[in-house]
Amino acid sequence: MNVRHLHFIGIGGTGMSALARVFLARGVRVSGSDVADRPILRVLREEGATVYVGHSPEHVDGAEAVVYTSDVPEDNVEFVEAARRGLPLFHRSDLLALLLNEARGVAVAGSHGKTTTTAMIAFVLREAGADPTYLIGGEIIGEAGNARAGKGDLVVAEADESDRTFLKYAPSVAVLTNLESDHLENYGGSFASLREAFEEFVCRVRPDGTLVAGWDDPSVREILAKAKTRCPERFPEVVRYAIAAEDAEIRGEGFVSRKGKYRFRVREGGAPAVEVSLGIYGRHHVYNALAAYAVLRRLGIPAEEIARHLARYPGVHRRFEVLGEARGVLAVDDYAVHPTEIAATLATARETGRRVVAVFQPHRRARAYYLFREFLPAFRDADLVLVLPVYSPKNDRKEFAIEGWEFVEGIARESGVPAAYLPSLDVALAWLEATLRPGDLLLTLGAGDVRRLGERWVERGKEAHAPRDA
Repeated sequence: MNVRHLHFIGIGGTGMSALARVFLARGVRVSGSDVADRPILRVLREEGATVYVGHSPEHVDGAEAVVYTSDVPEDNVEFVEAARRGLPLFHRSDLLALLLNEARGVAVAGSHGKTTTTAMIAFVLREAGADPTYLIGGEIIGEAGNARAGKGDLVVAEADESDRTFLKYAPSVAVLTNLESDHLENYGGSFASLREAFEEFVCRVRPDGTLVAGWDDPSVREILAKAKTRCPERFPEVVRYAIAAEDAEIRGEGFVSRKGKYRFRVREGGAPAVEVSLGIYGRHHVYNALAAYAVLRRLGIPAEEIARHLARYPGVHRRFEVLGEARGVLAVDDYAVHPTEIAATLATARETGRRVVAVFQPHRRARAYYLFREFLPAFRDADLVLVLPVYSPKNDRKEFAIEGWEFVEGIARESGVPAAYLPSLDVALAWLEATLRPGDLLLTLGAGDVRRLGERWVERGKEAHAPRDA
């Protein structure tokens, strides 16, 4: 792309900020705007971007092209002004496709595990000296952040199915972790339509490329079977990873948990097994590590080196992220928005041996509507569940009329745990102050601002122990 100045509408979003950082590092002038200030905007300014808080037609001055996302409405004043001036308008996925399709692209797709699997691949490649470019839907804890422009020929990124734009990518290596119902509002309410989109994604992998498949998932098996009949002439090589399936090329076995952190062996064909120890919490991350291992082996990284670097992988913010401990209560935050993710996160919390108090903030009315019944039994590993109002972004589909309080009775019945509805973060914090006790684990669940509860709990604990002036 021969453009000297890109303007990003909504530059503070995870995917947009990652793209902006990569193009900044490649010498492109970057400007952007967002509705509110946030830490990532400071990072972008420090890296050379011109960033505005709020939207205005003048913000597109000097830009040669404008980048937007599916979250940007068509009546956004900057979008309207760019169109009026005849500036090229690129969806975020168009730029990501440009990066992935012109390089040795690695695209990670699936309902669950995309961010962690992508981050693991990127982290190990960087530590192994491959100097990759990567764009992640979350921030690796530590210095790596959510994006990096490397000098190597590898580009690693998530392939987001939520708005169907992942069908623009033609990667050299693709991962299909699993598939469940989600984002059905963009697929006509049909899981079959969602599955067909993944079949097309498989067929878009380069013919000389590789598909890494989560073989314990029945939907993945079905997708591959149908894709093979759909595009037999360009069907890629398949490498399967699994825990249960004995016909997978990459298998995990011999699991040992120490309060939720797992050690296990990876067996690859007839080669000697390699022991992997993860420093992050959760059995579900074993699957993510197996997917990453399969990709990294395909890219030529030695098995022992993969194991060594995975042991040092620090995790991603908002993925069972420990915020701190105050007054004997451990505060943990997780981005979990889907019933399966919630159940997996709560299972991890249960392994800590603490009483688990979960605060659930449903994310997006469409998801809450389509998956309502699946949410109800997902909280069985909690001891107590608090439900907040639905967190509804500006672009949420308002026709799906559902409220947070509607979950309470069903969670209590289907999960068998006490549940209560609290109408705001302030009310929830007051309730927690009166209820939490030493030895508890406070777990916030959701993609919205529910994390602030854990942060405020830890901050109040620090304030209570701060030295006071005489």
